[in-house]
Amino acid sequence: MPRRSSRRARPGAAGVATDPSPGVRLRIPLELSLPRFLARSGYRVSTASVTRRGLRLFDTGDRRLAAAGAELSLSVRDGWTWRRDPLGHAKLTAREWTAPARTPASQLREWTRAYRHGRPLGVRASVTVHRRRHQVGDDSSNAVVTLLEERIDQQVGARPTPRVRRVTVVATEDREAASIVLALIRAAAVEDGATLGLLRPASVRAPTLRPDGGGVGPRDLFMTSATKSLVQWLYFDCELAGGSPDALRKVRVALRRLRSDLQTFAPLFDSPWSDGLRGQLGDLATGMGVVRDAEVLTERLAGLVSRLPPDDQPAAAPLLETAATQLASARAQLLDSLEQPGYIAALDAAIDGVTRPRWVDGDPVSDVAGLARRPWRRLRAQVAALDGDADDVQLHRVRILAKRARYAADACIPAAGEPAARCAARLADLQTILGDHHDAAVTREWLRRNAAGATEVSFVAGQLAALELIRLREARDGWREAWTAASRKQDWRWLRS
Repeated sequence: MPRRSSRRARPGAAGVATDPSPGVRLRIPLELSLPRFLARSGYRVSTASVTRRGLRLFDTGDRRLAAAGAELSLSVRDGWTWRRDPLGHAKLTAREWTAPARTPASQLREWTRAYRHGRPLGVRASVTVHRRRHQVGDDSSNAVVTLLEERIDQQVGARPTPRVRRVTVVATEDREAASIVLALIRAAAVEDGATLGLLRPASVRAPTLRPDGGGVGPRDLFMTSATKSLVQWLYFDCELAGGSPDALRKVRVALRRLRSDLQTFAPLFDSPWSDGLRGQLGDLATGMGVVRDAEVLTERLAGLVSRLPPDDQPAAAPLLETAATQLASARAQLLDSLEQPGYIAALDAAIDGVTRPRWVDGDPVSDVAGLARRPWRRLRAQVAALDGDADDVQLHRVRILAKRARYAADACIPAAGEPAARCAARLADLQTILGDHHDAAVTREWLRRNAAGATEVSFVAGQLAALELIRLREARDGWREAWTAASRKQDWRWLRS
């Protein structure tokens, strides 16, 4: 079944995740009657009574939230609702959070930080949402799917005016039958978006983000790949303050992919501009990397301690406390940096760079595969230069180059198809093995620095380091096999096309 709303997301110190309508949300024509439409296709439709609620929609003056697929609304009865749409990003799902009407303004600013870019929020429209639920069954009256229909009326003067009609297709156990109903509705649907953008499209003056441009030329590939990374950055920013390790990892990956795309597609850009933007993004990624490394260390230590004999585990408490303290300090510094002007400036620069790249004159690159050729050759040369057993530094370098080659292949998938996808997947396997090797090496070095305490602590630290040594050796033994699978010549023939 297509994408579903996320459950139990934690937006920070305040807010409660909701899942009132899991499923796919589609916009349908105002004049379309779903019961009659589906009845003509042979379905039985039973409809519940209509409920109504008034909403005030908030956004910046140039509708930056709407341009990026986000929506912030306030209901006197139900409180705040914060919704983020993935804008077609295949690995993201629509998420919706609620919070009481008395939620502090600071929390709302935190939720919307990456979308607002420092601009103030205000009420931009008042609407009434008419909601009704349809149960759709087949000829045997078996339930096929549940539809949640909404009609949004805008309050203009004294009279409400119908503006938007939407339907959310809710998954059922019979997914095949539900997919048929979904396909029927999709055929009648029109392009959807944030409510404010649909009410008054002309008022959306911020750059609109659309991850899939549909083209397969070099410039098209950059726009598609970079926009997906930017959407992911915006999407997860509001979860950083809640301490979500997954959100931090996703934002950091988005930054790395943006930097990789700027490097892969470098021949297309004005060099000083692209180098400057890569530098800004690199500084952000480095700061987040400190926190992410501390999170990984803390998780690995906890896992290692759980493998110790029960009698030895209490002696590891000082090591766990030290790691937790370092993580808390790194997180505090990160949260402080997110509130500084430099973070918003870098975000603004990224949005400007993705939506309005500074292309060089002419068309310096016509061969799409040629863009991915350079990072692949650099990786291959690095591996070929290794003599015997590679040390930790050399393997870390291979990991970095494998990541760049993978991202480059990923970016070329719309043009090169399955061969590029297969190469990216195999490089991801190699990257995973080398990543585990790097994490094990970092953990052993940390234990070496922090073992100079009581005898019991030193003894336990030695045990933990020995467990990591096993994982180091496993990674060293396994990475060559992963490299062999990732470097088969026939898989990389698409680079010569």
